[in-house]
Amino acid sequence: MKYESVKLLNNEGKMWHIGLDEKDAGKHFILPGDPDRCALVAEHFDEARLVGVSRGNPTYTGKYHDANVSVMCTGMGAMAVAVAVEELNHLGVKTMIRMGTCGSFQPNLPENCFVIATGAVRGEGASKEYIGEEYPAVADVDVVWALRKACEEYGVKPYLGIVRSHDSFYMESPGAHEGYLDRMKIWQDAGVLVVENESSALFTVASLLGGIRAGTILLCGGYLGTSHGSMHGSNQPDYKEKVDLLSRITLRAIEMINKLDDLEDIRKMK
Repeated sequence: MKYESVKLLNNEGKMWHIGLDEKDAGKHFILPGDPDRCALVAEHFDEARLVGVSRGNPTYTGKYHDANVSVMCTGMGAMAVAVAVEELNHLGVKTMIRMGTCGSFQPNLPENCFVIATGAVRGEGASKEYIGEEYPAVADVDVVWALRKACEEYGVKPYLGIVRSHDSFYMESPGAHEGYLDRMKIWQDAGVLVVENESSALFTVASLLGGIRAGTILLCGGYLGTSHGSMHGSNQPDYKEKVDLLSRITLRAIEMINKLDDLEDIRKMK
């Protein structure tokens, strides 16, 4: 199978689902799942403009120092992220970093810590439409390095490791159905750090398409084994402060990545 989808355009000549064209897109994209987070990230750009809102998901594009950057909400779930990766790839985007939230499988992870994914358990269904589960969902090593370095510069201790992506929030998350402790124990025992919804699809599809650096940094809400953990959403008093720090770290990582040569796809080298 050749991993090259058709470039589907709407009546305005923009990508079918995300509503962007080449002039709307920076080289490096930050991808939160929450639309309200986009404006908070864009506040840290040196210059920013709202280039579109598609299906309720906003995109801001501008500059951060010498880097051409964008922030776009993907919405929730692996299928939505897979669509975003496909369409951003058609626009020539070279870096995609998910900036989201998660719940912890591990009681020793501090609440409100930052987690950098090195890889992901493919517990969602979207990536399995592309290729079998034997194919790994692995973050780009340069993105992992840059996020870790940026955390260190801001005095933050990040936790690096495997995350689990899944499709069913109410099975392994705050408010889950009965028996969730048994369902999550296999991942806890295996050393998987946290659960979220998008990273495995991001890593898998980006790798299959080629030439894309993909990574994830997450704000961890709390341990799921204690009263379903705690949710660190927009209702928390320090939410904006946490998003601001996460934004600065992610943009600093992009600044480092921007100095690197583009990632080469071995299948397209001459």
